[in-house]
Amino acid sequence: MSAAPLLRRRSALALAALGATAVAGCDDGGSEPAAGPSPTVDPDTALVDEVVTELIRAERVATAGGRLELASLHRAHLEALDGKAPSGSPGRPVSAAVVRRREQHLQAHLVDAAMAAESGALARLLASMSAAVAQRLAVDGATP
Repeated sequence: MSAAPLLRRRSALALAALGATAVAGCDDGGSEPAAGPSPTVDPDTALVDEVVTELIRAERVATAGGRLELASLHRAHLEALDGKAPSGSPGRPVSAAVVRRREQHLQAHLVDAAMAAESGALARLLASMSAAVAQRLAVDGATP
């Protein structure tokens, strides 16, 4: 994976919101609030949240299946999306077939998410994540 961006996506959103709040807090002495456009919501926010949820599920299944290299890959992907790695016990052990199915589901979800992303940078990141999962599946002898 390439070097981390200078400013992470959620950090940029937080700074933009903070800046908008600071500007909105200024008072020009008028008694009526100025009418203006409502703050825009990043259309990719919900998409990133969905991907983070899928990555957390995949990380838990990979850990429960003893596939620590896959779990590590998913934690790196979570970090790239500013998501938090799951904590606590992964649950009961699962079979290699369960891990493979979860990985196949994740890989397909990442492809769909890359296609749906509005941001080109996010689309490239998600496509890269999908390729990494597909590569692990190929190395393990599974067909994505």
